Amino acid sequence: MENINEIVDIVIFAGQSNMSGRGNAAEATVCDANAGFEYKAVSNPTMLVPITEPFGLNEDKAGAIDDRDSGGGTRRRGSMVSSVVNEYYHQTKRQIAAVSASIGGTSTEAWKNNYINDAAERLDAAKAFLKKNNIRTGHIFAVWCQGETDGSAGVSAQTYTKNTLELFDKLKKHGVEKCFLVQIGHYNYINYPDSGTDITAEEYDKRYSVIRNAQTELCRSNDDFILAGSFEGHLKNMIDEYHYNQAAYNEVGKNVGKIMADYIKKNK
Repeated sequence: MENINEIVDIVIFAGQSNMSGRGNAAEATVCDANAGFEYKAVSNPTMLVPITEPFGLNEDKAGAIDDRDSGGGTRRRGSMVSSVVNEYYHQTKRQIAAVSASIGGTSTEAWKNNYINDAAERLDAAKAFLKKNNIRTGHIFAVWCQGETDGSAGVSAQTYTKNTLELFDKLKKHGVEKCFLVQIGHYNYINYPDSGTDITAEEYDKRYSVIRNAQTELCRSNDDFILAGSFEGHLKNMIDEYHYNQAAYNEVGKNVGKIMADYIKKNK
């Protein structure tokens, strides 16, 4: 750990499958060796390791944040995280200790009832690790990408906003200063015209717009949230009903890193 700065920012990357990443690790941004590190709270909690894709590999806890398939294999294939960390470092020279806390197919209600507690524990473990190793913690941020499950379920804007505020309030109590929110995209109604429900795919996709609009308004009206990226413009980059190719993750991640860096520059 000889290339670690005296002060390191902690970022917890939380949410559902488009945070875990369903891309292609071989096509992911290669993270600068000095840009940051992953703190593996579950599988390797005694050291920091270089950030590689798929980020969050083996960071699965049975009964909690567990992004494995029914056969026990990982569903993580390539994410936006390396791109976020790389851009943030290049613009600020601040290193990140990145913590994985994402699981596919999860609603805000499920997060309130279970996963947020695991995420907070992982964050606390990262803080304790840095302190034990005489590394000062700088900023503590969350990057949150979630909402497709709520959209599919037809959750209202009011309920989504209320749940998200409750979730972030929990993280604030564990030291998180800001939530950099990544807006969801679409249900892929172009290539999957049968939504599998009693409504058309286009109507099904409108449920996602309810969540997107709620996310935009939340970031506009609440200083705890900053809109840092969006998958809305990446319909052409979708690989199935819900997920994106690695090019989309790289592009969105780079924008998130830039927005985070802009915040640092304005709040020195």
